[in-house]
Amino acid sequence: MTTMNPVESRFTPEQVMQWLHEVPDPEIPVISVVDLGIVRDVRFEDARCIVTITPTYSGCPAMREIEQDIRSVLGGRGL
Repeated sequence: MTTMNPVESRFTPEQVMQWLHEVPDPEIPVISVVDLGIVRDVRFEDARCIVTITPTYSGCPAMREIEQDIRSVLGGRGL
């Protein structure tokens, strides 16, 4: 028997990925971080939503801003 926590039962990884399409790339705002391939994975673990992101190149200075934008979009949705 598998028990789902409240976060997992309210949201799906697919739903979260759709919301992440709203996060623009800071350098090219007409493209989302999902479209650029920065978002690699969305999963739920221990009542937390874990979004795996990777830079488009090593040392990308925008990664902190992207992380903050992702947190903001998901926080606005209750995550």
